[in-house]
Amino acid sequence: MTPTKKLIVRFKDGEAPVNAMPLAILENQPRIERLYKIDDEVQSFKSKNMESASLHATDEEIFQTEVYPQKTEEEKKLFNTFSVECDSTEQAAEVHDSLKKDDNVEFVQFDELNVLYLHPNDPLISNVWSLTKISCEPAWDISQGDDIVVAVIDTGVDYNHPDISANMWDDGNGKHGFDFSENTDDPLDSFGHGTHCAGTIAAVLNNSVGIAGVAPKAKIMAIKIFPKAIDSVCVQAIKFAADKGARILSNSWGPSARRPKNQAIEEAVEYAYSKGCIVVFAAGNNNDDTQFYAPANHSQVIAVAATDSNDKRAVFSNFGDPVTVSAPGVNILSLKAASQSYIQMSGTSMACPHVSGLAALVLHNNRQYSFEEVKGFLQQNVDTISPDKLLGSGRINALKTVKQSATSVNKK
Repeated sequence: MTPTKKLIVRFKDGEAPVNAMPLAILENQPRIERLYKIDDEVQSFKSKNMESASLHATDEEIFQTEVYPQKTEEEKKLFNTFSVECDSTEQAAEVHDSLKKDDNVEFVQFDELNVLYLHPNDPLISNVWSLTKISCEPAWDISQGDDIVVAVIDTGVDYNHPDISANMWDDGNGKHGFDFSENTDDPLDSFGHGTHCAGTIAAVLNNSVGIAGVAPKAKIMAIKIFPKAIDSVCVQAIKFAADKGARILSNSWGPSARRPKNQAIEEAVEYAYSKGCIVVFAAGNNNDDTQFYAPANHSQVIAVAATDSNDKRAVFSNFGDPVTVSAPGVNILSLKAASQSYIQMSGTSMACPHVSGLAALVLHNNRQYSFEEVKGFLQQNVDTISPDKLLGSGRINALKTVKQSATSVNKK
């Protein structure tokens, strides 16, 4: 991993950094700030408690005495998490080692950079073979994922592309998401990866333009984390998507090399899970066992491996026990950003949105389906394949999955 000057630290319940941190560390004046901002929480409390005497206190005091005690355990973990920026990688290493021994610290980790799970491949193809392979068209007679919000946490989305613009989520103020990489409210794609993933999920059907997504009536929330996708950026993005109402979080990224534990992101995943989100992650492109790649190896994640048009494991795809299912991820045609055109890409990055789209088809049948129920539908209704490595229960089949989820609704 690339050396970093930033750390992520979670302190024990109720501990403030100024009290928990050793004096020797504070003397070096690291820049410490709460990872998850409390402004909106405090303002919401004030608006509902106009007569409260505590409103004369500071925002931090209001948060600690009035807001924080009402939070769930998952939320308390997030609000006890801080970003610590040091002056050098050497200082960061010293602070890391010191905090690791501190009884007031639940965990400390380096704030490392994540990467996209794109496997470069240049040639274009003339159709989207993956939709036929996973039996999408007959599945659309049952569900098209109408209005299910899918957060694409990625490089942003070209919300002007004619084949996705009608399916963009809107916050009511004309904003389609947020850019956590640059801290702005404009998540316009600057690279193309996120737009490609968004198209696989929800490119518009029957609009006489280009292609169609797996869930052609779902809504795409654009959450931009690249190019500065360090852990602290990613965890804020996951919380934002969950808080803004996304039911599915599609993540085609992860660590560049083996990193079997990433507690900060895992706790963000657990928070999203507690809010009823279906969190989907690409398994990774390292031709390695997914058990070594967090958070794809987390139990509250649907991890997706990649297959080719012959249902063989993509040569780059990770594999192993943590993989939930596999999906097409080689030579996938989808939207090209900053154009009205299309481009072919390969990677577990491309497999992941196929599953995110299918999850949207399932949730349209019953919006109350839990993570476990959606995961079960996906796993139980695959097509059996014979790859060289374990790729979950099989390759997804949209028609079988949607049929079973619809039948289960009728039985309830």
